[in-house]
Amino acid sequence: MISKSLISKAAPVVVIAVLLILFVTCTKRIDPGYAGIEVDLYGGNKGVQSYTLRTGMVFYNPMLTQIVTYPVFVQTAIWTKSPDEGKVANEEITFNSKEGLVISGDVNLSYQLSEKLVPDFYVKFRQDNLDHFTHGIMRNLTRDAFNEEAVNYSVEELYGIRKEEFLAKVKERVNANISKFGITIEQFGFVGALRIPENVINALNAKIEATQNAIKAENVLRQTEAEAQQQITKAKGASEANRLLTASISQPLIEWRRLEVNEKALAKWNGSVPSVVSGGAAGSGLILQLPGLNGK
Repeated sequence: MISKSLISKAAPVVVIAVLLILFVTCTKRIDPGYAGIEVDLYGGNKGVQSYTLRTGMVFYNPMLTQIVTYPVFVQTAIWTKSPDEGKVANEEITFNSKEGLVISGDVNLSYQLSEKLVPDFYVKFRQDNLDHFTHGIMRNLTRDAFNEEAVNYSVEELYGIRKEEFLAKVKERVNANISKFGITIEQFGFVGALRIPENVINALNAKIEATQNAIKAENVLRQTEAEAQQQITKAKGASEANRLLTASISQPLIEWRRLEVNEKALAKWNGSVPSVVSGGAAGSGLILQLPGLNGK
């Protein structure tokens, strides 16, 4: 028989072992960046508790409750045609334009789960793996939002100036559907260019090129018109200056200028008389030799 002394010595060891077992099986560590909820497995309160557990070591009864943890830091997802980037072979998003044209594209987004609303998220989706939620429910909601918004845009608008507006509308629609469950999309956009049938792209590029050429031609025409207008303005200015000059010439002015010229000539005369002058009637051509002033 086992002596009482042996039992008394073994009792503390047994107690410590039991406590260690209870500690391992009845505690769960919630790391920083994660939020945990305690789920009732039995009884009238079966379901999730209405509070979020804190980080650190949490004690619970594994026979009656379960601890479920969720990351509350930003999650990133890429839905792409390429298997090297997505989680499965092909997760591209496909939607139809206003004309019914099928368009596809790769989408990336980042979202965050609110710590306070983790219980609501669990009650709604019963998902404890965010990857399953992201590439399942989240992707389906986003695909539906793309199709609901794309019917309001032509392929030319989606390919060009209204693409960013379209993305903003889709993001707004998705957020409206999931924000009540504690999820908010932070970043949302296409990865690379949209995939549109090649003949449509060629037609769109040709239209864009024609538009650009028309704008260029219009700019050249405007520049030519501006230069012509400048020449006309200069010509009008010169014509007006000539008109004013002509209008300012009068007989008294001509006589005054003649006297002014004569006055300047007299001022330059040195007093000598020319040795020859034209004589006789005008036009006779007779040249007379004048005697010198010394009588010779």
